[in-house]
Amino acid sequence: MILQATVKAPYHIYPRQASGGMGLPTEINFEENDNVSFVDEIREKGIEQKDGESLAYYAKGVTFSQTIKLKSEKPTALSFTIKYMACTKQMCLPPAKKQQTLAINYKEEEVAATDKEPEVGSGIAAKADFQYENFSMSDINGKIISASEVVNNNQYTFIDFWASWCAPCRKQGRELIPLYARYNAKGFGVIGVSLDTNDAAWKAAILSDGYTWTNLCDGKGFASPLSKKYNITSIPRNILVDRNGQIIAKDLHGQELAATIEKLLSKAVKYQPNRNASNQPNMKKNLH
Repeated sequence: MILQATVKAPYHIYPRQASGGMGLPTEINFEENDNVSFVDEIREKGIEQKDGESLAYYAKGVTFSQTIKLKSEKPTALSFTIKYMACTKQMCLPPAKKQQTLAINYKEEEVAATDKEPEVGSGIAAKADFQYENFSMSDINGKIISASEVVNNNQYTFIDFWASWCAPCRKQGRELIPLYARYNAKGFGVIGVSLDTNDAAWKAAILSDGYTWTNLCDGKGFASPLSKKYNITSIPRNILVDRNGQIIAKDLHGQELAATIEKLLSKAVKYQPNRNASNQPNMKKNLH
């Protein structure tokens, strides 16, 4: 059986064995079938891939092939699930899932999708309007942290939605490190909200890249109530808020992010945090 994936620019998808600091690898999982046995492993080759060449991702398309053997000639429905992630150099869409069934020895052989495949890019809502509200999540030590602990104690707070498997997110995070080091004493705070569902991968990415700011995660990924509230359908996404929770800017990346932070804080004197904020009754309630 042959599965062909066509990828539209500027997106790309990842090999089945991809790992570390990038989008999630493509998965093809077959359901058990008493009339089917599998010969060897799934093979794959990208359209732009030369013989013997290893690619980090497929930008044009890829063909997956699996040899199967029927144990009898009776009609057989072989079901399988394809999971994949589409990314650009700037962001990644949520993981996509498609279920299919290969009908063999029926009167009309066909592969029928059991659910509608989302159009790549259709879920992006970079211009969605929303209002910031305080939230609480677990940090890397399992302690429940209220975002207001950071927001109320800084002039500006950068809330970054990211994940360990998102290469553009990791790149932006590393670029944020020198800005945080330069302006933290002047009232610049950062909250990293991870959409990871793998706790170990999340913590390993923080350690590897050196994120010293507040890192939070609830382990629910794009299904997180916070992700749904802010309509996070692709990452990296971010908002910049002042100490009163007013949104100053959204979706700042690269030079635009650096220029905005520098403009806001380059002339600021050393900021005196609001030490009384941590004693507010509503914050204490959030922490417990």
